Amino acid sequence: MNTNRLEKLEKLLARTLSVEEKARLQNIGHTLGIGDNDALWDVVSAMEYQRTYYEELPQKIAAASADILHGLAEAAEAEARLAQGRLAESVAALAQKLAVRINFSTLLPMGLCALVCLLAYGSLSMWAGFCLGTGQMHDTALVLRLPSGLLMAGLLFAGGVFLGVHAATAFAEEDKGWRKQTLAAIAMLLPSCVIICLTL
Repeated sequence: MNTNRLEKLEKLLARTLSVEEKARLQNIGHTLGIGDNDALWDVVSAMEYQRTYYEELPQKIAAASADILHGLAEAAEAEARLAQGRLAESVAALAQKLAVRINFSTLLPMGLCALVCLLAYGSLSMWAGFCLGTGQMHDTALVLRLPSGLLMAGLLFAGGVFLGVHAATAFAEEDKGWRKQTLAAIAMLLPSCVIICLTL
């Protein structure tokens, strides 16, 4: 193969032929008895182009596949991060909502009971002071006739109603704690009814 044909083949391949490739082409020409100016070299050049193209094709496919897989992996990772962020936000919001709900249903009745105890202590202190001031022992039911007695009855009644509604909701949702809430509601409603009966 002459130099002019080698240059055309290199131009077609867009690269310089290696020493091994030039030796292979000379071997082809010698084996087939092709002269330097023979037109058969054009067919050999076209076949050489096809051979190098198909040798490089798997590498190109592998590189393109790797790029596609890399892009898919990045997209999946970004989606997973986004989903994890949304999940964390929803779990945090739900936990906060449940904490407020649990605290409200527990702390409100406890606060009402503490207020009733404080009112009872204040009323008993006033009753004791009244007994000491007059020098006479008066009936303890007098404590319940004070305005604080009606206030205690009202607070206990409100707490009992609140716990009763909460127990009914828990029963409807099939929550197992509804029995305790019902007992707590009864424990608040009964004293309020007794106080109201004794006051009237």
